[in-house]
Amino acid sequence: MNEDEILRRLEPNYEDLTANEITDLIKKKATSEERAFLERKKEEKMRLAIQAEELIKQGRLNRALEMLNFALSLGTYGNEYPLGLLGDLYLKRGDKKKALEMYKKSGTIDSLKKARKLE
Repeated sequence: MNEDEILRRLEPNYEDLTANEITDLIKKKATSEERAFLERKKEEKMRLAIQAEELIKQGRLNRALEMLNFALSLGTYGNEYPLGLLGDLYLKRGDKKKALEMYKKSGTIDSLKKARKLE
């Protein structure tokens, strides 16, 4: 079992969903075994995202970008927070277009509010 197989079983076109929609899908349709499998990587992503958030506050944007990209490389599930932080990072860099893209990919209420402000 791998993440792609699980997500494809739950929603064949999962690539078209926001990170928040994927989390909702998992909560509603995945088996407890599948959720447990997916949660392991999500925990690692959260640890990395929290560290990246601190780096963003310190202005260490390049290192934060590396950490967030690594977190995202771990899989698709649980990317709301890292994507939202990427939006914040790109906004700090002055790249409003990329920030907007990341906020929309995140799909959380907070990220979507930030996206509306940029539009």
